[in-house]
Amino acid sequence: MKKLQTSSQKISSIQKIFFVVISVAVINLIANYFGEDVAVIVGNLMYIPAAGSLLVVSIIVLQRLGSSGKHGSALIALVGFAISWFFAEMTWMLQELYFKIEPFPSTADLFYLVGYPFLLMFVISYLEILKEGITKEILGLAILAAVIVLVSSLYVVFNEEEELSNYEFALLAGYPIADAIVLVPAVLGVVLFFKGKVNFMWTLVFVGVISLYVADTTFLYTQLEDSYYTGHPLEMLFHFMYFLIAFGIYDYMKIFKKE
Repeated sequence: MKKLQTSSQKISSIQKIFFVVISVAVINLIANYFGEDVAVIVGNLMYIPAAGSLLVVSIIVLQRLGSSGKHGSALIALVGFAISWFFAEMTWMLQELYFKIEPFPSTADLFYLVGYPFLLMFVISYLEILKEGITKEILGLAILAAVIVLVSSLYVVFNEEEELSNYEFALLAGYPIADAIVLVPAVLGVVLFFKGKVNFMWTLVFVGVISLYVADTTFLYTQLEDSYYTGHPLEMLFHFMYFLIAFGIYDYMKIFKKE
């Protein structure tokens, strides 16, 4: 049976979100103040609680709500995404901090790319219960936004003067394509929030996906400019993504409890 959150619970949840977001930003900025070497260490270690929180929450929600019914496929896909990207982050961290090798491109990218289909399945399934509120106009707007950002990103990749290996080129072109695909349902979710069709906590999942898109896009530009490093101030957008989706899906569990 659905149980609505009280106003005090909503306020408490929002306060926790802002506390986490501000804490992540402060930690990142302090680390960068002490230099790039410190930022690289802190930026990598931050993925343990960030990616770990999403992994733990997704497994808990799946256990409590179950894998059957209309929500089951969404939760299974979320767990698949969380596992894949947790392994990706840990692989990246080990390569950079322990083995002292360049983490991009690397085997971590394979885990990232494997996670995208799971993320897409999750977001679409998550959005399915709101499909009655999606009009052709809203869908067209979301697709247009995704196409515009995709074309701009691919333009940068194809016009890169530095010689790239086939693998590097495929990755730098593949991420924008994957991001653009998952961006469509994410934009739909945010638009539905402003139309009053979905509550703020649910919208965090979609905002988290958009944060991922922005983070990946800035990664693309800074990587091509050779100015990117793990722990860069823009890195906090990746951390935000994990925490926002974790908060959103935890709220999902509280609303759709098993009877």
